[in-house]
Amino acid sequence: MSARVISIANSKGGVGKTTTCVSLAEAFAANGFRTLVVDLDTQANASLLVFGHEGDEHLFQAINDYVTISDWLLENFFAGEHKRLSDFIVTDASDVTYNGKPLELDLIPSSPRLRKTERELIYELTAKGYSMEALQGQVGRRMRDDFEKLKADYDVILCDCPPGISVMTETVLAASHLIIVPTIPDFMSTLGLDLFTGDIMRNLRGRDIENLPCVLATRFDGSAHQKVVLNAMRDAANAKETEFNMFNSVIPMKPGFATNPIELGPEPTLQAKWPGDALGIIEGLLKEVREKIQ
Repeated sequence: MSARVISIANSKGGVGKTTTCVSLAEAFAANGFRTLVVDLDTQANASLLVFGHEGDEHLFQAINDYVTISDWLLENFFAGEHKRLSDFIVTDASDVTYNGKPLELDLIPSSPRLRKTERELIYELTAKGYSMEALQGQVGRRMRDDFEKLKADYDVILCDCPPGISVMTETVLAASHLIIVPTIPDFMSTLGLDLFTGDIMRNLRGRDIENLPCVLATRFDGSAHQKVVLNAMRDAANAKETEFNMFNSVIPMKPGFATNPIELGPEPTLQAKWPGDALGIIEGLLKEVREKIQ
């Protein structure tokens, strides 16, 4: 069976997208799934979190070796080459061990220059007379083709998307079997949730998206305000004309979900990276995700 594609996305930043992406990716890999992380965020936090203890050095090396998602854009749309996404994979990128063995987890890293590359691509092609729709079509077709090739080599592909929507983000969302929307259950964060699951998802459903996005409550602090908002989110998910589903799992606000890889040292165990009850919560979320992508 070809890979199931999971995108972690929200129009709002700071809601736990990267933590969700990497924790799930490591849990999938620990359970024997051939797993790939595609980092689409110019901050490259997913890349750093996967690389781990020496993340800065590994990311610097990937940038020097021209094996980032930014280089995929440059090669295909500036250099006139036809390079597949598979040419930009860093294999066995994780420094985590599980049951005494290195975790088998592959990565297509991002780069701080990604946003600049995307802007330059827009300027370049619009100067040649391409409309934004044609630009999206060109990039989208190439990414869709490459994703189809990747899906033969993996069981699951997780995409860490940046805040907002770019050409590449819209393409991977449209190609996804499941879209996870991490959301803090507070007033400001749920405003972004309405925007994402409303206008943007309506557009994507016009492109054969069948499944509703699934909201994951994150950074839950147990306050009265967050409890009220969380219950309101669940009521909205259960409504007849809902724009989204919800996971039963709730990610708490606690240090175990924001461990600094540098503090862990080289080759940390999976249990050390997600300490206390964090790993159990992640495994519970993994079970729900697997049920949704079967």
